[in-house]
Amino acid sequence: MSLIIFVVLLILCLSLVRKWVNKKFSYWTDRGFMQGDRAFPLGSLGGVGTKMIIAEKYDYYYNKFKGKTPAVGLYHFLSPVLLVIDTELMKNILVRDFTSFHGRGLFINKEDNPIGVNTFTLSGQEWRDRRVKLTPIFTSGKMKMMFELLDVLGDKLVRILEDQLQYTHELEMRSWLQRFTIDTIGNVAFGIEPNALEHENSELAFYGKKMSNITFLGIVRFMIGSEWPSLAKKLKIGFTPKDVNDYFLKIFVETLERREKSQIKRNDFVSLLLGLKDDYTNEELAAEAFIIFFGGFETSSSLMTFLLYELALNPDIQDRLREEIMTGIEENDGILTYDILFGFKYLDMIVNEGLRKYPPIPTTMRKTNKEYPIPNTKLVIPEGVIIPVNSFSFQRDPEYFSDPEKFDPERFNEENIKKIKPFTNIPFGEGPRICLGMRFGLMQSKIGITKMIKSFVIQPSEKTQIPIKLNLGNPLLAPEKGMWLKFTKI
Repeated sequence: MSLIIFVVLLILCLSLVRKWVNKKFSYWTDRGFMQGDRAFPLGSLGGVGTKMIIAEKYDYYYNKFKGKTPAVGLYHFLSPVLLVIDTELMKNILVRDFTSFHGRGLFINKEDNPIGVNTFTLSGQEWRDRRVKLTPIFTSGKMKMMFELLDVLGDKLVRILEDQLQYTHELEMRSWLQRFTIDTIGNVAFGIEPNALEHENSELAFYGKKMSNITFLGIVRFMIGSEWPSLAKKLKIGFTPKDVNDYFLKIFVETLERREKSQIKRNDFVSLLLGLKDDYTNEELAAEAFIIFFGGFETSSSLMTFLLYELALNPDIQDRLREEIMTGIEENDGILTYDILFGFKYLDMIVNEGLRKYPPIPTTMRKTNKEYPIPNTKLVIPEGVIIPVNSFSFQRDPEYFSDPEKFDPERFNEENIKKIKPFTNIPFGEGPRICLGMRFGLMQSKIGITKMIKSFVIQPSEKTQIPIKLNLGNPLLAPEKGMWLKFTKI
């Protein structure tokens, strides 16, 4: 008898759970929106991490619903999100009606995870105030001040790679470029010399890679923070793991104290942030140094990795770039300067095409802070909804970029760049929340590419994966098996 009661109760509970889940999965249809696939427990994310990255999954829905609706309802597990498909709606969200979408919807915990509270994660007036204070730090004039530091490290990269050629001409360039960006950003954001190019397992490299590697525990932490923020605070969960928080806070505060005590003056972000010490606490300044590091380490190394891949597969493009670099430097008495670097037009075209085809951050997020009626429709986006903006889809859409899988820098020549439809190529985002570190990211990427192309001929090797496949365990764009290329000294 007791077994029968147990079975009946179990069936009843399962029925109630199923009814509750079905109710959750009717969120968008109840509001008149089209919606994508959904199944418990992943919602609309089936196959993510096993067959594709999340940007590719969004791209599947983008192509399925394009022309049918300006946005399609999806589910991150049980939470409703709205994927933007129409460029006009995207323009409204990012620029025209930005006040309705100023947040990213990321969980922050000021008490237990202070470095996770920065211009990337903040929203509202607090974000606006801090953005206004920090914007002058990222002007072209400030970047020019840091150029010499990065130029020296670019030369060091070349020397290290030359040393490697004594043993092998096949180099795994993704790891080398990660080590290069760790050294550059460690220098300018934290005022330290990580020496990652010389020591693969440097401390900064360890914690930097820990932030970019997705783990099951990291996914659980993100889910709890997104779904149950009050519980996350009780569990002391934050944007970063505790050891990452403690490490970056420690090294930044130590650098600040050392600078103040010794009156050291250096052309880097630390000195610029020190100028804001009257406005912000050490923890708040450390949070901004952290996001400079996190935002530039993986993204710039990823961009350079894919650029080397395309240059290896397209020797005519590589030769033309090398000629531009050699000529420009020779005409300046053999010296590379900030102005010379940013005067390389073909390099700029190549970098722009790399950012189009391989946007390092393929998806950005916004969150509604009030109801928003979509113009020229009867649809209303509810308050508190996360909105993924998948630049990956727009930048690989053949309607906007013919033969999108082809690497073609001529898309960005002086004439063709004028024909690109607004808001179809936004690798750094757009509007008031456009990436603050864009100029720095471009500078370190261009320095790295310039130094390597000037010094080496780069070709595919036997280990080069062609066509390239993406790493399913990384939310950013990264190659599945690293990037093996053949280097020959010029």
